[in-house]
Amino acid sequence: MTDRQVNSVLVIHDQPDDFRDMLAGRFPDIAFTYVSDLDQLPARLAAVNPQVVFSVTQPHFAGRPQRVAAAHPSVEWLHIGGSGYEQFLPWPRQDLHVSHSAGVLAQYLAETVIGGILALNGRFLTYLDQQRQGLWRQHTFRSLSEQTLLIVGLGAIGGHLATFAKALGMRVLATRRRPEPHAAVDRVYAPESLPDLLPQADVVSLHVRLADDTRHLINRKTLALFKPGALLVNTSRGGVVDEPALIGALQAGHLGGAYLDVFATEPLPPESPLWTIPNVLITPHVSDSVSNWQILFADFFAENLERWRNGAELRNDLRLG
Repeated sequence: MTDRQVNSVLVIHDQPDDFRDMLAGRFPDIAFTYVSDLDQLPARLAAVNPQVVFSVTQPHFAGRPQRVAAAHPSVEWLHIGGSGYEQFLPWPRQDLHVSHSAGVLAQYLAETVIGGILALNGRFLTYLDQQRQGLWRQHTFRSLSEQTLLIVGLGAIGGHLATFAKALGMRVLATRRRPEPHAAVDRVYAPESLPDLLPQADVVSLHVRLADDTRHLINRKTLALFKPGALLVNTSRGGVVDEPALIGALQAGHLGGAYLDVFATEPLPPESPLWTIPNVLITPHVSDSVSNWQILFADFFAENLERWRNGAELRNDLRLG
């Protein structure tokens, strides 16, 4: 391992004060430059010529314009403050080191998924509507301990979700590219087994990246395989689901409900039928927005920056070079 000299780091983030002091205190010998206006990014890259870029994207702080940083010739390593990196694809340079922050917020997102499942299964949306109307009407629900959860994509988030679901007594099935066993999963399958698994699941939760082979993974054909009354949870990427097909399945009553945090178009347009379907729970792409997420991402980047300077292997290295 060879130590690397790092003089300049460019941070792309809309709220620089979130962790400016922390990074400056931890690395007093490195000059950090912050860009909070994406229109200024090309000029700042040219002026600073950073060796390292830390890029934090959010729904309101677009990722695609940040791709220019990956193409800048002085940048040796790009660290993404988040788990998704489709906004940088196709990669403009094959000599670029890239790492991301997958797993940092996994536990918190899994907590949100459990909350959505409990809300739908417990008929809380129905009770909320009755509360607005002043109606006192009782409904029964089926215990989660009698149900099967299918996790599509058993990564860090899926692993936490499996642990939480197993604690509630659920039978847990999962798909994974490399189907190694997991302590909280009854059985792990290859992704190709999805059509055989969907009819078994009472709840289907999506945790896959958006790529050519996952775009519209949930479509009219796969939705028809869902058990009648099953629940769908999508906190991954909106493009994983064929939205018109999902709307049709919900309006037809084939699905029992859906918890959706991500959408084909964000913000979700006001004319979308999803807003008014009574058994749909909608959140605005916030399923992992734990109160200190910015510091958690910055801490993870700082650990990787130490590794980078020391010539050690990066955590979550995509190994493009």
